[in-house]
Amino acid sequence: MLHVIILAGGSGTRLWPASRKDKPKHFLVFENQQTLLQATLERLTGLVPPEQIWIVTNRSQAAQVAGSLSHFDTEHIWAEPLSRNTAPSIGWAALKLRQIDPDAVMVVLPADHIIKPAPVFRQTIQHAADIVRELSETLVTIGVKPTFPATSYGYIQCGDALQESQSAAFHVRQFCEKPRQEIAERFYQSGEYYWNAGIFVWKAETILESLTRFEPEIGLCLHRIEQSFGTSGENIVTAQVFEEMQSISIDYAVMERAESVVVLEAEFDWNDVGTWTALDRLYADQKDAQGNLAVASQVLAIDSTGCTVRCDDPAHLVALIGLQDVMVIQTADATLIVRKDQEETVRRIVEELRQNSPMR
Repeated sequence: MLHVIILAGGSGTRLWPASRKDKPKHFLVFENQQTLLQATLERLTGLVPPEQIWIVTNRSQAAQVAGSLSHFDTEHIWAEPLSRNTAPSIGWAALKLRQIDPDAVMVVLPADHIIKPAPVFRQTIQHAADIVRELSETLVTIGVKPTFPATSYGYIQCGDALQESQSAAFHVRQFCEKPRQEIAERFYQSGEYYWNAGIFVWKAETILESLTRFEPEIGLCLHRIEQSFGTSGENIVTAQVFEEMQSISIDYAVMERAESVVVLEAEFDWNDVGTWTALDRLYADQKDAQGNLAVASQVLAIDSTGCTVRCDDPAHLVALIGLQDVMVIQTADATLIVRKDQEETVRRIVEELRQNSPMR
């Protein structure tokens, strides 16, 4: 059967001050008065029934996840004892899923992306699942056709077309990390690359075998956890093993090293809302003649161009004079003002505050 694993444990440090330790990125609202997590769950309607959807989060967020999803079965919220990046998370989820369904085909989704239209998304995932059923040892990743030379996304280079697929699917030649601007320009112009959307489809058994092959220590750790399943010491063993496991992404651990990897083109619109300039793309049709954008905000812009403002309080007035390409993000207790070409450094604020002002 097809099962969906939603990963909901990140922090979204580049979206400070809206994203905080006690309100991570997937709890933020961007469209339709839904959190990103709620929208992710709704998007799955019609793909799989609720009993085949599972959310992986961490213990510090589990209660908040449950509270935000009033009709979701809390037994389907799996809380890690601590965060260890996506490879341990996915491996642990695959173990638990294999206990439920030994032949499970597993969809892995981040909880904090904006994707539409939902029917096209579901169709793409179904195509990916069909590839996995046809080629059971294959790992499928979803690639997004670039619309500009982004430097904040990883890239996937296409190889030969997959003959077994009726849609745009290719063997993966290589994964590329977030590139410098000149390299991103080359990737974009070549037409050989997709953005890495971080969405995967594979058999639970296959990803566990791959983790054991490429990261033997993680494989041994997962085996220890599996041996504890159903015993009174399961929670204690899981906590101990997670403490020991390496923190590593599934891209580094498996995807960049596996041979049987296929990229399937996403036919849907995708935005990972990784930084605040994502607002410019989400609400492009709401910009004024000078390219200024006000999201749930009152803005008076004088001699200013290309500025973007987002306020928690829609009655709060932000006045701009003589500014160009500046982001203003206002919350109840903090305000961020940053040039758009510097937004990748917002995480430095979070690091500084963690050292000097933990409550922020």
